[in-house]
Amino acid sequence: MSPTETTPVPLRIAHRARIAPEATAVRAAEGELTYRQFDRRARAVAEELRAAGAGPEDTVLLGVRRGIHWAVGLLGIWYAGAAALLVDLDAPDERLRTLLEAAGTRHAVAPDTYAAAMLQRRTGRALFWASTTTAAPTAAAEPPAGIAPGSLAYVLFTSGSTGLPKPVAVGHAGLAAQVRTLAERYALTAEDAVLQFAAPAFDVCLEEALPTWCTGGTAVFVTDNVLSPAELEPFLAEQRIGVVNLPTPYWTQWAKDLERTPRALPGTLRRVVIGSDAGRTADLVNWAAAGHPPVVSCYGLTESTITATSYEPGPAELAAFAGDELIPLGEPLAGVRAYVLDEELREASPGAPGELYLAGSCLARGYHGRPALTSERFVADPFAGVPGERMYRTGDRVTRAPGGPLVFLGRADDQVKIRGHRVELKEVEAAVAAHPDVVDVVARAVAAADGPQLAAWAAVTPGSDLTPDALRHHLLAKVPGYLVPAAVTLMERLPRTPGGKLDPRALPAPAPR
Repeated sequence: MSPTETTPVPLRIAHRARIAPEATAVRAAEGELTYRQFDRRARAVAEELRAAGAGPEDTVLLGVRRGIHWAVGLLGIWYAGAAALLVDLDAPDERLRTLLEAAGTRHAVAPDTYAAAMLQRRTGRALFWASTTTAAPTAAAEPPAGIAPGSLAYVLFTSGSTGLPKPVAVGHAGLAAQVRTLAERYALTAEDAVLQFAAPAFDVCLEEALPTWCTGGTAVFVTDNVLSPAELEPFLAEQRIGVVNLPTPYWTQWAKDLERTPRALPGTLRRVVIGSDAGRTADLVNWAAAGHPPVVSCYGLTESTITATSYEPGPAELAAFAGDELIPLGEPLAGVRAYVLDEELREASPGAPGELYLAGSCLARGYHGRPALTSERFVADPFAGVPGERMYRTGDRVTRAPGGPLVFLGRADDQVKIRGHRVELKEVEAAVAAHPDVVDVVARAVAAADGPQLAAWAAVTPGSDLTPDALRHHLLAKVPGYLVPAAVTLMERLPRTPGGKLDPRALPAPAPR
């Protein structure tokens, strides 16, 4: 039976394996998988996970790195009816333990016994695990589990204002709607080879792979995603890549490099998608003037199931840019509602600033196991006309002129973007304050040549021999690198007003490293 609009993603992939089993689904440094091989290996993973007791609403650690094992592990988790826990395997052990505890994870997928043992040692947990290298079962193997649309698809952590990371729970219904919409937005077909560039701990990796597999194309995994754009170009040409989805700062680097050294891009490249940070219109104008493929700039959050709005300017819009502005957020995707609201949750008048709220099929279920936090950020939608509909408070200040796109103005809270990661300054402060010698701390985002960076000012106990480098080294053993301040200034006390509030104007310039 053909998939319907509400068919969950894993069942759509299983359908592709039935109708085009010999088409290439995955290509990576370690080899290729046809859709038949992809399906069979995922079924083997699912059988092991089911035998270990994993099922609906259970989270399973995706304990593999980019490539074939990642693809097989993800699909195998879903075939078992369980949910994937996406984490950065390079995070400090203490961070991994925190994430697994918060997600209640007791199962994992891993390439082999050694990798599974290392995961258990690092996380300090006994994990029931399934191998992504298990021999594929026969065609008579148990089929993928039935998946209820509202069931949990994956959990991914974002920075938390309470000092703890927030586990975002995304359901299969929202994921299926977004994947279908994005496949149409990027005009994907079974002939497409799509670059898999994002790190496995970013939800963009799902946006790269899932619409590709649901339309029968090939997801091509790059081994090294820190190579320069000029080094990436031969790979795109060799693999005949048609669509790439890149972090905006990486694309900006590419655009400026092409401006300095003009050259043609690989002929198969037909669309470039950018996101995770704000880009500049001057780069967009220069890119288009050089005749490079169209750019779609996307905006979204983990809570909005990856992408919520997109912007692709036509020639008239490109010509109308007066200077070097931020690229607009654009228009909501199909099924997404975007409201610009004032503090009283009334719609802001055209052109007036307000906070952006998102609603519709894109919304995550909430924060996994955190009902209070969920109710704080996912609030009742008074504009839906249907009881029970919710909207998500993004914290982003925007404006919208009549007939124009959404335009980003700034944040309404202490959240910042650091190298594409959402960072709550309070989580940074909590990590710094956990050092026994720190008695007071404040963190800020400061401008730097290569984009915003974190700076922290910390008051330490009298007589402490703590140094900025020692504090940074301490943090690197406990939290991801993007949460570690690039500049640390140690002080006897922080400047505060008589009422006890921080006086930010009295802070010294960030100490250079």
